Amino acid sequence: MTIDSSVIIASLLEKEPRHTEALEIWSTFLPRGNVAIMPYSVLIEVVAAIKRRTGSESLAMEVKEQLLNVETISFVIKTIIRL
Repeated sequence: MTIDSSVIIASLLEKEPRHTEALEIWSTFLPRGNVAIMPYSVLIEVVAAIKRRTGSESLAMEVKEQLLNVETISFVIKTIIRL
């Protein structure tokens, strides 16, 4: 499963449009043990957006560490699919 960075961002910031809906998606995803393999760019987008929208580098770094520590999420740099 992949969750778009906009969903993650909106779930973290109350002032974002569709915050409640995004929080519900994210909150439903995490506890169920779902596994997500996401491009590393998603992590970068989320961290950069948190810093930009809040002006807080420390909050952005905290979010980065929290996302990296979610056992069911793997951020990958490149995937190769061979058929």
